[in-house]
Amino acid sequence: MGGGGRILITGAAGFTGRHACRHFAAAGWEVAALVSPRAADTGIPGAALVLRGDLTDPFEALRICAEARPDAVLHLAGQNDARVSFLAPGATLEANVMATVCLLEAIRRTGGCRTLVIGSMLRVPPERLARASHPYGFSKTVQVMAARAWHHWYGLPVIVAEPSNLIGPGASNGLCGKIARRAAQAELMACRGNGTAGGGHNPADGGTGAARDGSLAADGAEPFPLSSLTETRDFLDVRDAVSAYELLLRMGKPGEAYEVGTGRARPLADVKRVFDRLARVPLKWRIGLSDAPSPPPADPSGLLALGWKPRHSFVRSLADALEEARREAAAEKAAARGG
Repeated sequence: MGGGGRILITGAAGFTGRHACRHFAAAGWEVAALVSPRAADTGIPGAALVLRGDLTDPFEALRICAEARPDAVLHLAGQNDARVSFLAPGATLEANVMATVCLLEAIRRTGGCRTLVIGSMLRVPPERLARASHPYGFSKTVQVMAARAWHHWYGLPVIVAEPSNLIGPGASNGLCGKIARRAAQAELMACRGNGTAGGGHNPADGGTGAARDGSLAADGAEPFPLSSLTETRDFLDVRDAVSAYELLLRMGKPGEAYEVGTGRARPLADVKRVFDRLARVPLKWRIGLSDAPSPPPADPSGLLALGWKPRHSFVRSLADALEEARREAAAEKAAARGG
């Protein structure tokens, strides 16, 4: 399946969703973007059509699919915060499981099309479902089971992608996105205090931005907490993930699950080191001593066999995230001053 058809992208107002809409539009697809009824901004880049609707309502899901008439569906919508899932387990299950079931049924009842359901690397083996670490992991496990079941029961051409930690420019609620916004704010604070864009960064420190005592102080800024420097994550640029999603929609095998990541586990110390180097002011950190087990890196062999490869380096991803955060911080500052 190539570009030129219509694709329905759920969760289009989110971090990955905005990148997906832009990517698929540039690749020649007609993008129908679905956003939550509660979403304030419908200015979705690349969208030819913006729809509002609640996928947890089966009648709404059916209406959305009938209106969009998609040739393919990229299902990104859901609740993706593990901490929030402890506070609202029922809402998490509804957003991740029941919304997926309602969408799959709506797709089936409106003719069926190739569908890519975005799961998570935090799912657990089905036999350990009752011992999942959090309701989020439980919900994503059941979501993937439902997606594969609809393929098994009804022959719906459903494929599953399980991304690792996505980073890059945009409004990400992940660790690196939060650090990028904190760094951009620290730079603005230093700029106001010193009257210079460079703030308190001293080139003599070798470009690390580190204070000598290791505490990394930016005047007035709260320290950013890192659980440890030794825990590891597989960080992948969101733009590389979106290119993988298009490839899977075109060439992925229905019923199969594909891990989407670099295959490399990086310690959180790498995140700290790169942001220290990129920031224009010294940052401030609070480093914990967590010994929590780290998730294994993705196994992207299935994707690599289809011809995919990541194109954005770890440093480039964080640099682009920080540049985007700087632009947003400057825009917010200008708006607060009345333009």
